Amino acid sequence: MKALKKKRGVPKLPVLSSLALCAAVIFLAANIPALSEYFFARGITRGINWVLTRIVNLIPASLYEVAAEFLIVSGIVLLVRLIYLLAKRRFSLFVKYIYALAVIALSVLLAFGVLYAPLYNRVSVWNALNLPETQVSSENLSAAAEYYVGELNEVSLLMRRDEKENIVPEYGFNALCEKLNGEFSSLGSYFAGYDVKAKAVVLSVPMSYLGITGIFFPFFAEANVNTDIPSYELPVTIAHEMAHAKGVSRENEANLTAYVLCIESEDAYLRYSGLMNAVAVLLNALPQEEYEILYGKLSEKVLQEYHNAGDHYAKYEGLLDSVSSFFNDLFLKSNGVQSGTKSYGETTRGLVALYTRLTSET
Repeated sequence: MKALKKKRGVPKLPVLSSLALCAAVIFLAANIPALSEYFFARGITRGINWVLTRIVNLIPASLYEVAAEFLIVSGIVLLVRLIYLLAKRRFSLFVKYIYALAVIALSVLLAFGVLYAPLYNRVSVWNALNLPETQVSSENLSAAAEYYVGELNEVSLLMRRDEKENIVPEYGFNALCEKLNGEFSSLGSYFAGYDVKAKAVVLSVPMSYLGITGIFFPFFAEANVNTDIPSYELPVTIAHEMAHAKGVSRENEANLTAYVLCIESEDAYLRYSGLMNAVAVLLNALPQEEYEILYGKLSEKVLQEYHNAGDHYAKYEGLLDSVSSFFNDLFLKSNGVQSGTKSYGETTRGLVALYTRLTSET
């Protein structure tokens, strides 16, 4: 009787080693500025995202939201399964599960290295936004803050408000996305030219408890927006996530892009959103005495809306928000953003530069 030959399985270590090597090469290449800008940002990454965006735009639901729910459920099931295998001493099957997880993790890392990580090392968005080189001083910071306060009070007169003094948008979420795509089209080739259809997240309230107002999911090239936010925040938040989808990874640069885009718009709603955020950033950068003076110059309706927004966000502060902020900070630092979540506030110099340009043009 002939002896049965053992079936050979797929060699495990070579597969893992190959995936790890490919990921390492991609991440090393992504750290070379010329490759980051022209091979990835304006080349392969943009091309893949163009295909993904055209598909994702046809799907009304948020794929990120579906994926997140699936991962949570499957993660719990998998954890229970692994504990069961260990309890039953089925170590060979346990190892197979761990191997499969390692393959999936390295594959995800490799995909992230192609679809998003290189964008952290591309040239600054500064020139694409036509911002002059500016050094922030106490004088121009104060002047910029006063300028934006005056502009905000002026555009505030054009806005309809509800009984709580919150502004009432003139159009819905999808129309807002269309308007913002139109605004992006005038910014030049630094930004991808395809339209991005942002998705309104159904489970926005849980996102609020996590302290997330929006998230770009690079594996689907999908911009997702928490709609459980003050109405004046919506245009800037959508523009921020669109900026990620159009090639801007760094949070401070996505913020600056959103602010400049909205402030320079001829649409009153977009302009109001940009100015509300710009004033908040600049006033918080001022010494206390100057802060109080300019704060006192804001119209009562604007002050009430700021107060309403503070009350809204205060409802969600807690452990989940702190944990989410910690991991977001860790993620940003791991991708070369040394200041982590503090980078969200590093837009002061850009706003002063925009003020310099706007006032020199008049």
